[in-house]
Amino acid sequence: MPDGSVPPPPGATEKARGPARAVLASLVVPGAPSLLRRKVLSSVLLLFGVLVPLAGAVVGVVRRDRITSLVLDSTVLRVIQVIAALFVLTRLVAVIEVINSRREGSRQRLAAFIGVIGLLIVAFPAGFSVVRADQLNEVINKVFVTSGSSDPISSIDGDSTDDFQTILLLGGDEGPGRWALRTDTMILVSIHKPSGRVAMISVPRNLQGVKFPDGSAMHDEFSKGFKDLANAIYPYVYSHPDVAARYLRGDLAPEAVALVTGLSYSMDVTIDDYVLVNMQGFLEIVDALGGVTVTLDKKIPMPGNVPGAKHPYPPTIGPGEVELDGTLALGYVRSRAADSDYRRMGRQRDLLEKLAAQASGTDVLRKFPQLADIAKENVRTSLTPDEFAFLVDRLRSGTNIQESAGLTPPLVNPGRPDWDVIANLVDTLQDAIATGVDFPFA
Repeated sequence: MPDGSVPPPPGATEKARGPARAVLASLVVPGAPSLLRRKVLSSVLLLFGVLVPLAGAVVGVVRRDRITSLVLDSTVLRVIQVIAALFVLTRLVAVIEVINSRREGSRQRLAAFIGVIGLLIVAFPAGFSVVRADQLNEVINKVFVTSGSSDPISSIDGDSTDDFQTILLLGGDEGPGRWALRTDTMILVSIHKPSGRVAMISVPRNLQGVKFPDGSAMHDEFSKGFKDLANAIYPYVYSHPDVAARYLRGDLAPEAVALVTGLSYSMDVTIDDYVLVNMQGFLEIVDALGGVTVTLDKKIPMPGNVPGAKHPYPPTIGPGEVELDGTLALGYVRSRAADSDYRRMGRQRDLLEKLAAQASGTDVLRKFPQLADIAKENVRTSLTPDEFAFLVDRLRSGTNIQESAGLTPPLVNPGRPDWDVIANLVDTLQDAIATGVDFPFA
């Protein structure tokens, strides 16, 4: 060489790169560099560092349409945490094994440096997964409350419930953490379990004279029926601790239990569970899912002031195809100026159907951390996580929603309801989804 230095021997440069390459290979496929040297250890590292995480990823992709049931399963979340820990631990062991097998001075130190940096890079997403799984478990513990029993919240003697699961969806005043609310949205969702077909029945907020079973706290207060509108039952029970105390069932909201009991008794239908959503949470859920598209046949005036709105309302929306963000969606389901309170109930059912049908499994998976954070502050339900996932899956498959009706004129006079007529309507609607025939009163 011109400066008189001695050139490196052939292969020396490649040899210098050896430890670093082996470390990098261990980070990508732990156990591979030592497969010929330590077969048992390498096999264990490949199994738990590559095959198990890959199998978990495959399960997630294959079952992405049922991702709700997966991420609401505490056992699955623990498995995810274990896989994440194994993902890092196997790479740590693999890197240490490679470095200890090479006694090459500075080149060993370079490999160790690369190993540390690589492990930090690998540990960050794995650690995030562990923390997120803990957060989701916290959400599950807060959102899903239990009575301590698998029995329906309110059952009717002689009512066969084996084939049906009936859930009361309640939407109340906006505001995270505000539970002393008026339930302006009440929808009975009845699922025919053998077929998966779904019926939705809107209960008017101005339904009067809701009855309660003999011997119950609300019957003692209102033996001839509740004197106010149905949407005032929840705040009435909340503001009367002596009444609320008689509806305590485990961790369930006594106000929701009282409302479920009254509607169940009045309508002569077993109601298994409830889902309570603050409307501010509904707004945020729509935004998290990227909005919802509706087709309107006329202009819909927007309300003047809806708490929680994120931008000013236009005077009207429609006609034609309209993209709704959370704020517009909330205005759409709350507006009464367009027609009537009863038509508003129809819009609520329609929007729920469209939102459920347009939310793909991929959307739910991608947005689930955000959706979980929203649910933590805005949703309470007596459903188990598995039951909630079943409900979401049924609603998200829009073809399962076979029938939709409201207890409104001319079928029902909410001011003077005929409870026998209402009970007959509910029975007929359930028969329609059980047999696959059209609801005759639609």
